[in-house]
Amino acid sequence: MLLPPHHQLLTVGDARAVLAQARDDAPICAGVSLLLLAGLRPTEVEVLQVADYRPDTRQLAIRASRRPRVIRIAPTAGTALDAYLKTQSTDPEDYLLPELSSTRLVQLVRGVAAAAGVGAGVHDLRRAAIDAVLDDGAPVAHVEHYFGLAVAPRDRKGLTAPPEGYDAGIAAVLEQVFA
Repeated sequence: MLLPPHHQLLTVGDARAVLAQARDDAPICAGVSLLLLAGLRPTEVEVLQVADYRPDTRQLAIRASRRPRVIRIAPTAGTALDAYLKTQSTDPEDYLLPELSSTRLVQLVRGVAAAAGVGAGVHDLRRAAIDAVLDDGAPVAHVEHYFGLAVAPRDRKGLTAPPEGYDAGIAAVLEQVFA
């Protein structure tokens, strides 16, 4: 099981409210979008570099993680990143969202959620994303790979990479559920 049974999950409506509340501020919207629409950890958002984002394919390389991976992100998350980057002068080695350290992201998400009338934090957004994909019936191995979950392989199937394009399906589910 991915979550403790006593943990109350964020409802889809509450998650959407948090995302909607963040839309007026480009860096916050981009950060919240990466947490909810790509299921990233705050520390993963913090260390992303401009070169890690490929706008043409909507792919994001999460390299500075315990579970490095390249994933396709939901179109709305890509649009939020594009809108933010249009206002910036950046080099590929620059941080993608330099204003959003993991500590600052935690504070901002709590504030945005409170303004939306929701009690939620950064990890609640990630959990909501994982829950939505599992509810849609995605294979657990794909969910583990996409979200960079540390799970010991139960058999040899756990050692193989998911099929090409699996991430597009997960991104589409996140887009459909939350955007």
